[in-house]
Amino acid sequence: MPNDRAAHAVRQFVWCAIVAPLVLTIVSVAVQLAMLPRLPEPIAIHWDAAGIANGFAPAWVQTLATVALGLGIPLLIALTAFPGLRRGDRGGSYRFMGALACAVSALVALLMTGTLLGQVGLASAEDAPSVVPVLIAGFGAAIAVGVVAWFVQPAEKPLRTDVDRVRPLELAPGERAVWFGSSTIARPALIAVTVASLVISAAAVVVWLSGDAVAAAIATFVAVVVVALAITTTAFRVRIDDSGLTVTSVAGIPRFHVPTDDVVSVAVRDVTPMGEFGGWGMRSVPGRFGVVMRTGPGLDIERRSGRRFVVTIDEDAVTAGALLAALTQPVGRR
Repeated sequence: MPNDRAAHAVRQFVWCAIVAPLVLTIVSVAVQLAMLPRLPEPIAIHWDAAGIANGFAPAWVQTLATVALGLGIPLLIALTAFPGLRRGDRGGSYRFMGALACAVSALVALLMTGTLLGQVGLASAEDAPSVVPVLIAGFGAAIAVGVVAWFVQPAEKPLRTDVDRVRPLELAPGERAVWFGSSTIARPALIAVTVASLVISAAAVVVWLSGDAVAAAIATFVAVVVVALAITTTAFRVRIDDSGLTVTSVAGIPRFHVPTDDVVSVAVRDVTPMGEFGGWGMRSVPGRFGVVMRTGPGLDIERRSGRRFVVTIDEDAVTAGALLAALTQPVGRR
């Protein structure tokens, strides 16, 4: 029965995140191709705040965008979540991602096709009707499709490994010990973040060269924020000493500290960032805060407040947990 439930969860996710977006995109593209002979050339692809067309392009651009966005984004979401599902990881995050992928595809399909439908038979794209009704219909359809996709998938709680207290490291009276380690994002994710930062930075440069000062300022702000997040949230140093556990970004900030007198228990267990926290990085969920950079061993610390602090460890999490457990015992505090 557990295997049947697992297979059902994976199967329903595939239907929502891959099959449904594929079908929606194929239907949308087919309808658009059928309309091509009756569309103006070029077509309207952008409207101002008042709903008046002010941007134009060849009709094939709309069809290409439908495929790139309506199928590309859902596939990216699916590829992000599918490895965890196949490993047996579970949780509401996966259910949400399946519903989101389906909703995005529905939104793109309706927006792209609806805006073309309004231009059928027009002599000039400048006469294109307001895009507002299509926007309202598109978001309404996306919400409806997303809700259906949510309920199509089974509700499953995150699978968490048993939390067992580690055996404290034996320290001689008066002996002091320090442990240094790291918590870094997995290499594929690091490469993706690096490439995204470079692409966004390059795009900002191109916008500056275009001469549009307002757009350039916005693009630069976005690039700075993305690069700053990449620098400060992809790699952390972990230190355990008499003062407790300290987790610090390689950039110096942010920094998190759990004092020894605030530790109730220490456990070492496998952490699944997506299932437990809804993603990677610095994450907060009810009752827990985590610096979770990858799937694998990590420290699970219960604090006196009842909340838990979780941090993934690249290497030798067992020794790290054993030392912290020893230092939080009265005899271990020197």
